[in-house]
Amino acid sequence: MEDPRVSILLPTHNGAKWIESSIESVLNQSYSHFELIVINDASTDDTEAIVHGFVHKDARVIYIANEINLGIQKTLNKGLQLARGEYIARIDDDDVWIEEDKLERQVNFLDTHLDHVLVGTGTIVVNEEGAELFRFSPPPTDEGVRNRLLFKNCFTHSSVMFRKEVALSGGGYREDAVARHVEDYELWLRLGVKGKLGNLPMHGVRFMLRSGAIGARYKLLQLKNAIRLIQMYKQYYYRSFLAIIFAYIRYVGYVLLEKLPKSFQRRVFSFYKKT
Repeated sequence: MEDPRVSILLPTHNGAKWIESSIESVLNQSYSHFELIVINDASTDDTEAIVHGFVHKDARVIYIANEINLGIQKTLNKGLQLARGEYIARIDDDDVWIEEDKLERQVNFLDTHLDHVLVGTGTIVVNEEGAELFRFSPPPTDEGVRNRLLFKNCFTHSSVMFRKEVALSGGGYREDAVARHVEDYELWLRLGVKGKLGNLPMHGVRFMLRSGAIGARYKLLQLKNAIRLIQMYKQYYYRSFLAIIFAYIRYVGYVLLEKLPKSFQRRVFSFYKKT
């Protein structure tokens, strides 16, 4: 088969409940010159059987199984090494692409904006029942992203497309403790040193906010590592001094927030995410 322009990485661990919808949203894209690399990180559910069903129907779906659980960072780097495409896109097993021209518009953007290394989209955040909670509309321009990126991650992982060789030249996703549970944020900061970053003015992804996700279980560690990343990359982005102060306030605020009722926590979290 002719080499694809885009390689889509879908790491999964016990994602059988949602992964079918995720894969279908990829296969329904108007842009067809892609490969979908599904890497099963030692699941114990029916993930393998579900993915095999797609492999038999569509040659663009490639299935890889880790013999042992490697974790998200090593699994993503395994996907990067296997990828044949010029561009890398990402989707998680519980997320869905809701705009059929998402890939096409991102490919066209990177083809015509050679100074950009990454482009994302906005996100519609839903709960586990599929009900919309809020919408995240990140800044579209490089200047807007650089003005906010030390304060807040401007890219949903399942929304991005980036240049593979630029990512690989910097070592791919960091696998050490500094980037644990913030491996995507660290990569965006590093890619921004190499070129421009942007977002398309569209909500291309439906992102599921669920209690068992990594971001919910390890929030304090994420916030602590985010502080370290801000200090590492402060010279490349705007308002670094204020960003460090804000990061410490956010960390303390989250510690205090955990002591409050869950309903109040959800309202505060929704307000923060959609702003």
